[in-house]
Amino acid sequence: MKQKLLWSSALNRIVLALAATISVASMSHAQSGQPKRVAAILPDIAMLIHGPSGEDSYKLTSTGDDTVTLEEFGDRRMPLEIRQIPDKKCVFVATSQEKDGFDVVQLDLSKFDGTYQLWEACGGPASAPPENRCTYSLHFSSQKQAFCYSRFPKLDFDLSKIPFPDGACNAYALGAREKKFYTKYIDAYERIKEQCGG
Repeated sequence: MKQKLLWSSALNRIVLALAATISVASMSHAQSGQPKRVAAILPDIAMLIHGPSGEDSYKLTSTGDDTVTLEEFGDRRMPLEIRQIPDKKCVFVATSQEKDGFDVVQLDLSKFDGTYQLWEACGGPASAPPENRCTYSLHFSSQKQAFCYSRFPKLDFDLSKIPFPDGACNAYALGAREKKFYTKYIDAYERIKEQCGG
């Protein structure tokens, strides 16, 4: 397989027609020139938290200025409640109660450095069109603690100090899928960067 690295500057020039796969409840934005309230970026946070799970459609329900609930269509998963950690403006946690405990996901935007890369992996006959022999993955340059996931039997700890076990945290990346899906994640991250830096 041949791998080719494409930098974000090249990716930003790609013009894609995206079909809307995500339904997001509208949220108000702060006035221009002022810092956005947390509610303004929660839809983008939800997209990044859900991204590693795939492209299944979902809806968001606002439960306050600093919390949203994400529910996938088809009731295949329990709802995820997504919130910002107090006093940590760039750390967000999603919790979901499952039959055997609680799934906890943490997205820490302070661990991102603001850059990203699109990786292309191609195989098969060279005569085949790229869309039939190539897959793509999006990699945000981030520290290992950027994205953490684990299941706990109980939520009996402070969510600002989650005891993630070894191996539960990784740099943030989205696995192999069609190139057209990645633009929305980059756009979401760019909007979040205005508040979280990076």
